[in-house]
Amino acid sequence: VDKVAASGGYMIACTSSPGHLFAAPFAVLGSIGVVGQTVNVQKTLEGLGVQPLVFRGGRHKAPVGLVGEITEEGLSTVQSM
Repeated sequence: VDKVAASGGYMIACTSSPGHLFAAPFAVLGSIGVVGQTVNVQKTLEGLGVQPLVFRGGRHKAPVGLVGEITEEGLSTVQSM
């Protein structure tokens, strides 16, 4: 892998030489979309008197994130991706 390999590129790189994956030291590689994790600190910040404001460009942009209310709709959107 020379620069970037994600998802399909990562899969192909893994099959090139069983048990070995060769990548440049500056390459970025990984599988996108298999596992997504986040921590939501909304309640912690509110407990400290901080009111985070979240601005989104659309209903489905960043449905779940570091701050902001976690809704059933947001969780459903993320889980359907």
